Amino acid sequence: MGIMQSTSETTSCNLQQLREHAVSVHSGLGVAFDAALAAGKIISEGFGKFHTIDQKGVGDFVSEVDQMADKAVCAILADDSDTAILSEELHPELADGVDDFWIVDPLDATSAFLMQAGRHYPSVLIGKYHQGQAVLGLAHFPLTDEWFYGYKDCGAFKNGQRLQVPSEQRDLGDVWVEMNQYGDSKYETDSFTTLRDRLRTSDGARMVTTTVPNSGVALRVAEAETGLAAAIHDNSAAKIKQAPWDVVPVKLILEEAGGVFLNLAGQPIDPFVAEVSVIAQNRHLAEQIIRLAQV
Repeated sequence: MGIMQSTSETTSCNLQQLREHAVSVHSGLGVAFDAALAAGKIISEGFGKFHTIDQKGVGDFVSEVDQMADKAVCAILADDSDTAILSEELHPELADGVDDFWIVDPLDATSAFLMQAGRHYPSVLIGKYHQGQAVLGLAHFPLTDEWFYGYKDCGAFKNGQRLQVPSEQRDLGDVWVEMNQYGDSKYETDSFTTLRDRLRTSDGARMVTTTVPNSGVALRVAEAETGLAAAIHDNSAAKIKQAPWDVVPVKLILEEAGGVFLNLAGQPIDPFVAEVSVIAQNRHLAEQIIRLAQV
C-alpha cells in the first residue's frame, strides 16, 4: 500500500490521501499530520522574508516563525486531547512523572531557514511518548512537500511509500558521512573532533561533509536516495545541541526503517541524555564509525 508523491506542490487531494495513509498506519498519526501541516504553512509563508531574530548562542537562532509554528502545533495537539506537550519554544519542560506526552520541534534547522541555505533543510518534527516509550514520529519538510512518518512496530513511510534502508552492509570506505557540528566551537566534544579527523583518513569514509546542522539528516540517511549512509551529531551537556525534540521523531522513523541511532558505547541513544550520536543505515556501519572514536 502506498501513494506516489513527487516533491512538487502538493494538492489538497494528495494531502488528504497522504493523511489517510498515515492514519491507516496508526490513528494517532492523524492529529500529528494536521499539526505539522499548520506549522508547515507558517514556515512556507515566512521563507525568504525578513524576520525578528533572537540569538540563543553562537550559531543558535530563533525567530518569530519558530514561535508561531510552535503555537500552531500546540493548539491543534491540545485541542485533540489533554496529553502533555514538550515543545522547544513554548513548553520546554515536563512535570515530573509524566510518561505520556507529545514532543515538538516546530522548526528544525532554523539557521538554514533564515539563511535560505536550502529548501530541503527546514522541517516540523513531532513525536509521541506513551507509557514512557517513544511510539510515533512524523517529519514534514514544507518547502519540498515531503512527509516522513512511522509508528512503533508499524513501519516507516515517506509520502505514502514504505521506507526501508538498503539490506546490503556497505563498508565505511564506500559511503558518505555527514558531520553535524556545533555553531559555537567551544562546545565541540573531543569525541566529535576525533571522529571528524579519523573519518578523513584511509580508514575512514569515502566522503565526509559538514553542512547546515539539521536533525532531518537522519531521514536522508533512511531514504537512501544518495550515497549518504551515516551522520554524526555532536552533543554536550554543557550546551545541548540535540534536545529530545530533535531526536525522538527522527529516531523512531529511522529505526522503523531498519536503521540505527547509537551512542559511542554502541547502545541506543537516550534522547534525554546529551551524548554524541551515530546515525547509520545499519549496525555494521555504525560500529565501524564507533571503532574509529575508540582508537
